[in-house]
Amino acid sequence: MFKFKKTVAALAVTTVLGMNVAKAEDIRGTVSITSGVADGVTVMAKNIATGTTRTISLDADGSYRLAKLPSGVYEVVVSKDGNTLAKEEVRVSLGQNSVTNFEVAVPSSQTEVISIVGSSYSSIDLSSSDSGLTLGDIEIARMPVARDITSVALLAPGTVKGDSAFGNTASFGGSSVAENACYINGLEVTNTRQGLGCGEVPFEFYKEFQVKTGGYSAKYGRATGGTINSITKGGSNDWEFAAILQFEPDSLQEEGSFSRGLGASGRVFRDERHDSDNTVDFTVSASGAIIEDTLFFYALLNPRDVEQTYTWNGDEFSPNDQYRIEKASGGDNLFWGGKIDWDINEDHRLSLFGYSNRRDIDRVVYDYDGNVGANGQIGDMIDSALLKRGGEAKSLSYTGFITDDLIVTALVGMIETEYETQASNLVCPTVTDSRTTNNPVKGCGAGGSFGANNDENKQYRLDIEYTVGDHTVVAGIDYQERDSSRISRPIGGHSYDYKTLAAGGDFQADNGALENDTGSAFDYVEDRIFDGGGSFNSELTAYYIEDKWEVADNLTLDIGLRVDEFDSWGTTEKLLTSFKTDVAPRLGITWDPQGDGDSKVYATYGRYYLPVANNTIFRAASGVSDVTTAYTFTGVDATTGAPTGLTPLAEALGVGNLQDSQQVSGTPVVPEKDIFQAQEADPFSKDEYIIGYQKVLNDEYTIGFKGMYREVVTALDDYCGRYAFPYCVMVNPGSDSSWYSDGYYWNGTDWGDSQFDDDGVPDAGSLTTYSAETMGLPKANNEYTSLESMVKYQSDNLRYTFTYTWSRSVGNFEGAVKSDIGQADAGITQDFDFPALMDGADGYQPNDRRHAFKMFGTWEPVENLTVGWNTTLTSGRPLSLFGQGYPSDDPNLNGGWGDLFYLADTDDKGVLTGTYTKHSRGTAGRTPWTFNVDTSVAYAFEVSDIDMRASFNVFNLFNNQEPVALNEHYEASEGVVNQWHGAAYSFQAPRSVRISLEARF
Repeated sequence: MFKFKKTVAALAVTTVLGMNVAKAEDIRGTVSITSGVADGVTVMAKNIATGTTRTISLDADGSYRLAKLPSGVYEVVVSKDGNTLAKEEVRVSLGQNSVTNFEVAVPSSQTEVISIVGSSYSSIDLSSSDSGLTLGDIEIARMPVARDITSVALLAPGTVKGDSAFGNTASFGGSSVAENACYINGLEVTNTRQGLGCGEVPFEFYKEFQVKTGGYSAKYGRATGGTINSITKGGSNDWEFAAILQFEPDSLQEEGSFSRGLGASGRVFRDERHDSDNTVDFTVSASGAIIEDTLFFYALLNPRDVEQTYTWNGDEFSPNDQYRIEKASGGDNLFWGGKIDWDINEDHRLSLFGYSNRRDIDRVVYDYDGNVGANGQIGDMIDSALLKRGGEAKSLSYTGFITDDLIVTALVGMIETEYETQASNLVCPTVTDSRTTNNPVKGCGAGGSFGANNDENKQYRLDIEYTVGDHTVVAGIDYQERDSSRISRPIGGHSYDYKTLAAGGDFQADNGALENDTGSAFDYVEDRIFDGGGSFNSELTAYYIEDKWEVADNLTLDIGLRVDEFDSWGTTEKLLTSFKTDVAPRLGITWDPQGDGDSKVYATYGRYYLPVANNTIFRAASGVSDVTTAYTFTGVDATTGAPTGLTPLAEALGVGNLQDSQQVSGTPVVPEKDIFQAQEADPFSKDEYIIGYQKVLNDEYTIGFKGMYREVVTALDDYCGRYAFPYCVMVNPGSDSSWYSDGYYWNGTDWGDSQFDDDGVPDAGSLTTYSAETMGLPKANNEYTSLESMVKYQSDNLRYTFTYTWSRSVGNFEGAVKSDIGQADAGITQDFDFPALMDGADGYQPNDRRHAFKMFGTWEPVENLTVGWNTTLTSGRPLSLFGQGYPSDDPNLNGGWGDLFYLADTDDKGVLTGTYTKHSRGTAGRTPWTFNVDTSVAYAFEVSDIDMRASFNVFNLFNNQEPVALNEHYEASEGVVNQWHGAAYSFQAPRSVRISLEARF
């Protein structure tokens, strides 16, 4: 909406709290000359904080564009021959165009006369077709938002909280939580190993966040979910200091919930009663000008004292049996970061950014039994460990205004991350007891694995922007080199899992199913030895070009094209995967139907590709051996919990030996690309369609509506059936695929001419095409549909945003990870491993949250007092019934492995009848609705010329603790009911409090 003002310095501050974001940080508009001559008229933007300026001449049509400006408040001055004709104060926000128009009368003589007819700004960015949310540090500080980027992302419509198995993550537009990308000051900080989570800095360091939920330009890629873009604070001409104390006391945290097996009447499964988080967070910062108007710095130190307690261990078939205390404080938990900005002159700017969030966490592990006493019993210490976490990041970026029409930007940077856990107890093996028993076997330590574990991502980027007439053309190249090192050794050399094999039940060994034909159930143990690793890497290159074409004053077209290349190498330094995508279009249109800046209609279409995660390389090409062997046993070591008197299961049943009792899920032989990647395979990709409308109703209200549709075009996953043995092959499920063999030749019934001499090198002449019917895999399907509505209100003392999203997510697989079983192996989950796993897989996906209501905002009842709230109401996720058996013994289907959609029928004696009942995905109900209210109150005051602010935040005000994830495994083994089925894995976090005190001067 255009607002005409007669004052010389009218304030035109565009709010950061918006529902649509643009591609650049520009001030743009038109200077209309009502009288006089336009020749020589210039527009200058001066950053009020830093004093830096940028000046350009008007285009022939009177338009102007001050591009690539750092966010902040600017004074925009229209002048001629030294005379100021008009000026406005304008706020430039991350990714938002600030549109400011002027009407001026140019004086006819060299006088100091200012003749202003009017100035205006547009409340809606008509040049943008992107979707999402932009928030500044001021807005965040006024609301009760947890101090992490996931919580910021969850404010945007179309985002839902991810499964607790993956930590604190978010799903965008129905995509899995491993399909997002994150940037800080242009440096990508996404977890490159699995795509789960991002590098972060303290909230005091952030200046603005931009959450892109869809419709993003060709500049952005390597994500099929969403993008979180953020920038940090910088220095100004004013010296500024701040000290902030944040305190989250466990004494003000409510007790958590717990769940039981056997339909809530059995033993304790998951227990959050002892979970606590006691955090003292102190931040000091300083900023200013080293050289006024030219060289600026911002520096921050953040020592943190954190102590967390929680119960742990257990899987879908076993309960929590460990209690852990983790502490990190002092120099072991010290964040430091800084930013230096050098405005060399008006046309050239350099920025140096860096931080370290390395931390050493001390962990102590105790034995735990949730069934002793009223609140469980913490036992003896069984282990301790040092967790090496965090890392360092640094980048150097350049912006050059070569001419008024030519802009060059460049970035070089690197981020390093550690994940290593150094356990003290390397003797006691991992022990799990998945049987139905009141006295489960326990180990003498925490178990797990050990070994080096770190990532390094080097990044280079160059972008060139050129404006000619109504076209702004941007082209760029983006290159990343992602190096990883991971060694995984099993602590104690073994990982034991005690199980029950029902009468008539099977253990699926590689050489055939081993059936319990003894007439009664018996116990056995599986020993999984996962051992190996090394160094491996990937290289990602992208090329893009896009044209923003202002067809008319009220119509803008975005036309973009992008090509990505993804290559990876294993520990042998031989090529493992190599992909070059098709040309991916990014198209957008924005139309102002009334031509007054009060409304816009926008639509976008885009294709997005996801690279191969480095975790895939680790699993396939780092020399990892992953073998599970089944044994009968005669006893259990009273100290270690390890089985004694072991006999291979096949031998005990009289049908084979040790090798016949094994499942091989990974071989230490590293395959070359022609073995591992099908010739026809394309990388994972999605198509996205968006149409939306936004309207300013009046000075207070803005409304918006948006529809989105996404579908997977190509899924890339590993097929591990017998035709691929002894490896897995990356294929597009449901399509014909060709690859080379290596010593093994399955002909559909037996091993035929196999030599069994795999060496990782393709056998000459062995290239074979396997039809989709031969492999037995269905075509991958994943579709997301949503309708969003938004109401935004803004007055002098009250601001709020309300959104409602209706969405549906259906298909036969979730995406990069698998939430319903908590599998984080991005790109190589059990989906599509074998045909039997996909029988019944069609249905509602785990991220299908049909209804999501969100409302957040602030109210200032009196001066200096601010009340904030953040409220969500979300429907539950669909549930499935997973079994461990399949109605066919066909080895090509491999129905004896993984989590299946069939349940075995048994008679009254527990003997399998040979019949099965199919339960397709998402047909077993849903988790409960969740309702959450966070509130805050803050008061600003002054002490001895120091600006102070005290705030009190309450999270989950009503202490609602509904379960957010339930155990969907109905069977523990074929025909044996899992006693923990239906029990909650996790709950809404209990009520907690954050107290903060700020001082700024």
